[in-house]
Amino acid sequence: MSAEGYLHPLYAESFAETGTPVYLPSSGGWLVRRAIPGTPYCDAMGPYPMFFCENWAALIQELEALKHELVSLVLVISPLADFPTADYQAYFEICKPYKDHFILDLSSPLMGSISDNKRKLARRALRQLEVHLETAPSKYLDEWVHLYACLIRRHNIQGLRAFSRQSFARQLAIPNTHYFRVLHQGRCVGGNLYYIQGDTAYAHLSAFTQEGYAAGAPYAVKWAAIRYFSGFLRWVNFGGGTGGGAEAPNGLELFKQGWSNITRQAYLCGKILNPGVYAELREKAGSQDTAWFPAYRAGEF
Repeated sequence: MSAEGYLHPLYAESFAETGTPVYLPSSGGWLVRRAIPGTPYCDAMGPYPMFFCENWAALIQELEALKHELVSLVLVISPLADFPTADYQAYFEICKPYKDHFILDLSSPLMGSISDNKRKLARRALRQLEVHLETAPSKYLDEWVHLYACLIRRHNIQGLRAFSRQSFARQLAIPNTHYFRVLHQGRCVGGNLYYIQGDTAYAHLSAFTQEGYAAGAPYAVKWAAIRYFSGFLRWVNFGGGTGGGAEAPNGLELFKQGWSNITRQAYLCGKILNPGVYAELREKAGSQDTAWFPAYRAGEF
């Protein structure tokens, strides 16, 4: 089977402005090698928002082979990944639950899984909106860039998540990308991108214009996507939030929670591959006590 979604080479290449994609042939995963500013050294991260591979048992040996090339690396592992937790906790300096992800188990009846309020708002929105699915969305690149620019302005998105047009050109070219377009009186007022991997749909990104928000486009597109995926998939992962998780959810998390019926945690894994250089960089950055990993990049994003 050819690589899908986040495992596709084009997804790793979409981070070319951040660093150099590095393929791990034994595990089938990708890293992004980053220069450490002001130094001759490099470290690596898994592609945002999550790292995937095809052979979790082979990953540790591949990472060990990079210890003469990298100072450290950091990964966020999907909550649906079947990785050897005990082995990873023994190997990585950090291997801990990171963020709650809101997931819909499509094997359960939708009526009992989706909140009544969410379905009501979706039905109301769909009286005036249309949702169209495109599975080869590259021709809508300009449209999507415009929508995402609205999201950037609305939430003052900066850094890694402020994807460029060049980055999106690669992401939309990944085969079998599902792009749900929301139309209001013939105008596109929102969209939702999904990647399909195995039996799971991963909600990658969504963005809406002010007109789209006013018309209820976020509700319309989620309901349309769920009904579509319920025909052939087991899971929809709506991703994590940015606040207190399921115990103290913020607005984004409450929205995702209303479409899900289970919550699982992603894992944050951090490995120091060159302890001497790592300690030197941490001391130089003045970040001895920070919980950030790697410590010398504290506050970078």
